[in-house]
Amino acid sequence: MTYRKTWFSYVLWVLYAGLCVMMLTFASRWFMLYTGTSSFVPVFVVSIFLVFPVLMGIYILLRVVSCKIRTKYNIQTHTLAMFEAFVVASCFVFGTLYRLRAALVSTLDYSFQESLETEYFEMAIVRAGEMITPMTHGIGYLYVACLSAVMSFLGNKILSAMFLQAVLQIISLVLGYLVIRKSAGRLPACVALIYLAFSSAYVSRIGVIDPECFYFLFYLLGMYLIVSVVKNYCRNDYVKSFAVWVFMLLGIVLGLLIYLDIRSVTLLFFLTGIFTGKKEEDEELPPIHVGQNILVFGVAEIFCVLTFFAAFLVDALCYGTEYMAELSAWGNFYLSKSWGGILACMEQFMKDFPVNILLIMAASFLVFEFQRSGKEQNYTLWILLCVCTAPTPMTGYGVLPYGTISLFIWCVLAGLGLQNCIMGGSARVVQAKIEEINAAAQAQIEETEKPRFIENPLPLPKKHVRREMDYEYPVAQEDMKFDIEVDETDDFDI
Repeated sequence: MTYRKTWFSYVLWVLYAGLCVMMLTFASRWFMLYTGTSSFVPVFVVSIFLVFPVLMGIYILLRVVSCKIRTKYNIQTHTLAMFEAFVVASCFVFGTLYRLRAALVSTLDYSFQESLETEYFEMAIVRAGEMITPMTHGIGYLYVACLSAVMSFLGNKILSAMFLQAVLQIISLVLGYLVIRKSAGRLPACVALIYLAFSSAYVSRIGVIDPECFYFLFYLLGMYLIVSVVKNYCRNDYVKSFAVWVFMLLGIVLGLLIYLDIRSVTLLFFLTGIFTGKKEEDEELPPIHVGQNILVFGVAEIFCVLTFFAAFLVDALCYGTEYMAELSAWGNFYLSKSWGGILACMEQFMKDFPVNILLIMAASFLVFEFQRSGKEQNYTLWILLCVCTAPTPMTGYGVLPYGTISLFIWCVLAGLGLQNCIMGGSARVVQAKIEEINAAAQAQIEETEKPRFIENPLPLPKKHVRREMDYEYPVAQEDMKFDIEVDETDDFDI
């Protein structure tokens, strides 16, 4: 999905460039500590200043090579589709096997079970005559209820919780691929799917009994709904009255997700695609005007806020408490829990450190793509989401560290960086192909203008060979006189 470049895009570009420099500087620092060269301060300083020049060299090299390959060879669409299907099927199959093995190994590791945090597991244990303890954290309560339902069938065992975590991750693989495929394209979807399928940092969350994997699935579901609605709206698939109803339902869903966890407020960023998304005009339908954009955006925001506050009213009625008590308890809960997940998020980020550095380097290509992409971009909202969810001080809100969401967004940006670097500049490639076709056609025209003779298919007579006459009797030179002189009066020569 493409978006128009606005003044806010320049602000995002500056913030994103600074974020990439910060992450790469952190990587350089960690590498120095790992190799034992941290005492050499000049080496560290030089490495910081060399990061972006090296990245620019890699970026230019990839651009030139890809342009030459795309100009010379034409890859068919069905070939790319077959390759994509192979990658997706392999990731799903081997990613599922990887998670089942991780769950079994974690369950058999008794030392791992002793160090396991069992707060949510203890609350989810099914006991006769006992109900689930109410919780202020909506997604935490929903996760405990879901885990309790699973353990009612499989038993009160750690393996039951591991099985639920594995199933949640497998479903997230499918949904995450669909979300990125719809919003970013083929290459980012494959990059993110490969990483999530085989990332040790993500798979290790199977052994952590907390709602992060559960919430990540809901986060992807909300993202899929909002991307689908905004994309269909920009394609003018909705009439005005139907669009209002669709965005009203979308606002209700987003309000519930924000009530479940405050991190869901970042999904509202995709609503700006209503204004910045590239509109497709249809001759049979009226064009989308600014007033309609404001209308559907306002409907989504209003119903999101109403649903959010209505959720506390439902809690107050169910628990028999006051409305303001429920609302203030929710606010105090997040104020007391915020700013505690940054280090935990970075710890999860470090588990796949070499791979994550490659992802950040590929994502940094978007810094160079900003001027090349022209007036339309396909990564503006993803950069906005990254600035608010990357492992920075801006990530300090929320209860859980949510490192999975941060790594997921870095994967999407890495895929977008590679896609714009390798597949960008289509106009130049098309122009080069047109010039090549024109040169070949001109050469063919010049060849046809020359006279061409058809070879005679009939048999020809033998070529005459000149022979020299020779005699067997040699004649003397003085006898070789044939001119006879006669008298003038002789009429013989007349």
